[in-house]
Amino acid sequence: MRFFTLLMVALTLGGTAAQAATEPVTPAMSARLAAQVPLTAMARAGDRLVAVGDYGTVVLSRDNGQHWKQAHSVPVSSLLTGVSFINATHGWAVGHGGVILSTIDGGENWRLAYRVGGDPVLLSVRFLNAATGFVVGGYGTALVTHDGGATWTRLSVGEGDTADMHLNKLFVGRHGDLFIAAEMGAAFRSTDGGAHWTLLDTGASGSLWGGLQRRDGSLMLYGMSGRVLLSRDDGANWTSVPGELSQALADAIETPDGELVLVGSGGVMAHLSPGSTRLAVSVRDDRQNLAAIAVAADGTVFVAGQSGVLPPLVNKP
Repeated sequence: MRFFTLLMVALTLGGTAAQAATEPVTPAMSARLAAQVPLTAMARAGDRLVAVGDYGTVVLSRDNGQHWKQAHSVPVSSLLTGVSFINATHGWAVGHGGVILSTIDGGENWRLAYRVGGDPVLLSVRFLNAATGFVVGGYGTALVTHDGGATWTRLSVGEGDTADMHLNKLFVGRHGDLFIAAEMGAAFRSTDGGAHWTLLDTGASGSLWGGLQRRDGSLMLYGMSGRVLLSRDDGANWTSVPGELSQALADAIETPDGELVLVGSGGVMAHLSPGSTRLAVSVRDDRQNLAAIAVAADGTVFVAGQSGVLPPLVNKP
């Protein structure tokens, strides 16, 4: 259960300064079965799939998930918790110890681009373009770069009782607005590129682990106790999507045909088809904790978690 405990943010951090990486770190070790190491996040990089996880593990597939190999070089051995790409070659990953990694070759090789002072746990990274990007994490940690990751500036997201909330995932809305899913049912929105943030009234109480912008214009949040929320007015109002599940939901995607697929603890998987108002819920026979889900270039849906990358969920050639 070490993996899922870490995934559910068992955080210990301190410090407030942001500084460039100068202290030595231990590179990730080569593993014969790297694709079976606990993995926490997955992303598309052009026609590749790239997944990150424990011990600095990064694995990638160039054939729609048929074969996986470990990245050639990763400069850290800490738990990696977030990954995203702006195109087929340029990507970013974040994790424990305040590490921010970058790649310019589709995930084959990574460098330690920055290390946040105080070694906070970073949970999510998202770049809007080659210059501007954001990372968020534990105890209100939020930073922005406008120079491609060379320097980072801290942001103030919450205030008062929400100032030190764990910020679990950042995603982008249809008008370029920024959203953050946070703990205690909180979510935040920025309409000015992260300079100012508004606390949204989601009506939820448990932690929200993530969210996404749907192609139909609606927003979705998901998290503890199987909670799934939808908003059709850019986050002003939220409604709960019913479904018979109580497990924490860790990640979600929208497939090319508009179906929402969510995964979480205990092997739970939930589906929301276009036009449906209720979640269809199933549980994997192995009941493995699932942390990530992604769609390959050919439409194949893959999930990953405590046992690494698992067999395809859906194949849509």
